[in-house]
Amino acid sequence: MNYTIEKNEHYSLIKTDLTLMNQHTCHKLREKVLHEVASNSKYVIVNIEGVKECNAEGTRELIQLALDLRNTNGMLILTHADDHFTRLFNKADITFIPTDMEAIDFVFMDQLEKQYLDMDNDSSKA
Repeated sequence: MNYTIEKNEHYSLIKTDLTLMNQHTCHKLREKVLHEVASNSKYVIVNIEGVKECNAEGTRELIQLALDLRNTNGMLILTHADDHFTRLFNKADITFIPTDMEAIDFVFMDQLEKQYLDMDNDSSKA
């Protein structure tokens, strides 16, 4: 699997050449994500524009990746998914955002919301 990673302090954007998301390919993707980006940023955006097929085993691997990231207060976001995958991802509780730019905006908005909620919690304790 070939991929590119754009990293910064807020998110990591991964673009892959995957055309099939099955257990094997998604497991490899999960390993790469956890190895390469989980230590650097908590938000992982995966552009799956080239994917033409996704099966249940692949979806389970993606769900596990989302859970792994959520356990570290992170989030998995998929972008550029074909329309016929969006229902599958929604049922799997995987965040789907149509484009990479919208996903980046979403990351910043989510971080702002978390900071705001943390400030509210701190002020209510005082």
